[in-house]
Amino acid sequence: MIGSANRTTRGLVAASLALALVVAACGSSTKPGIPVPVSGNSNNGGNNAGGSGSLMSGLASNLDTLDSYQFSWQITSASTGASAADTGSFETTGTVVNKPTLAYKVNDLGMMQIIVIGNQGWISMDNGSTWMASSDYSNGSSDLSSLLPDSMYGSDFDSNAADFKVAGEETKNGVDCIHYTDNTDLGLGGAALGIAGNFTADLWVAKSGNYPVSGFYGYSASAGGQSGSWGYSFDITNVNDASANVITAPTNVTAMPS
Repeated sequence: MIGSANRTTRGLVAASLALALVVAACGSSTKPGIPVPVSGNSNNGGNNAGGSGSLMSGLASNLDTLDSYQFSWQITSASTGASAADTGSFETTGTVVNKPTLAYKVNDLGMMQIIVIGNQGWISMDNGSTWMASSDYSNGSSDLSSLLPDSMYGSDFDSNAADFKVAGEETKNGVDCIHYTDNTDLGLGGAALGIAGNFTADLWVAKSGNYPVSGFYGYSASAGGQSGSWGYSFDITNVNDASANVITAPTNVTAMPS
């Protein structure tokens, strides 16, 4: 239940920050610059990051083909309005081992640590000093999935894939990548409402393996002397680094309070 409550709180915060900014920018619940989504299968040959010059959807599933990696993702929001409770940030970091045994280690907002090995999960609320077995976290559980780096990838990048363009070839986090970008302003519609706004997204996809390496998705708007912004970013590092990506079961496990 601890994991469910924590996930729900984080989701409500993120949703409220995003919705508040969008309503201010557009006068509706529609994000600026949203194109028609495209479909794709990340495991077929057609999803070549550099092949067609356009971004394919479904690439996040290619993270599952890696032996292991580390990740971080962050959501930030800022507002200068009178009701500026929508200002803040939070970050989740972790390690994923896909082979030989599926395992995860996650630091959620600096408040809770999670280890999952196979179907067994543990949580710690004191930075790893003590652990408790938890049935909330296991392979495939929604509580665990919501903390992984691809939890927002589909809604942010896949749903907008048709609007991304190739910006060039770059090295990101030590990986040779294709850099995709999208930048859209609110145009005449926003100007008519006295609103200046902009949607910006950048994505780096590995040339070998077609997995997402880094990305940013966000928007900003200003009107009447006030401004606000919201952004989501993620990074994948230490790809297939067996010496760095080690996850072991905790030894100081206590019984879950009843």
